[in-house]
Amino acid sequence: MIEQQAQVLSVSGGKVSVRIGAGSGCATCDAGKGCGGGVFGRLLRRRPVVLELDNTVEAGAGQAVVVGLPERLFLKLTARFYLFPLLAGLGGVALGHLFATLGSAGPAVVDALALAGGVLTAAVFFLASRARPPEFPAASAVHVLRVVGKTGPKHQQEVIS
Repeated sequence: MIEQQAQVLSVSGGKVSVRIGAGSGCATCDAGKGCGGGVFGRLLRRRPVVLELDNTVEAGAGQAVVVGLPERLFLKLTARFYLFPLLAGLGGVALGHLFATLGSAGPAVVDALALAGGVLTAAVFFLASRARPPEFPAASAVHVLRVVGKTGPKHQQEVIS
């Protein structure tokens, strides 16, 4: 389970509206050590995401909670939005290079066609995957796991996927 801290914005009818994100990274990255996610977070200025989730831990407005996303779903989303466009781009590079060399083009034309083929196929694949809704319910897979700072069975839920 991948966990992320969130803040409860409102509570209504057994549901909570939580805001996730807008942070730059983990404490290690923010300190300038670690993987560098904090640097990229500051450069990209990620916007917070607001989700409406079941209030299984009786969280109140303004409280900090921990939400969880199953690793399997995270891997599916990563493959869909990063791995598959990358592989499509590499395939496009190979096709562009093949067509340029079959046409006896010079080195600059071979490079240009390889680059164009890679960028074009990756962009088409990425845009096509974004236009099609996911086959799996991503938002319903996110769960409120616990209220930060509270312990006991009333404030904690074990989600097994």
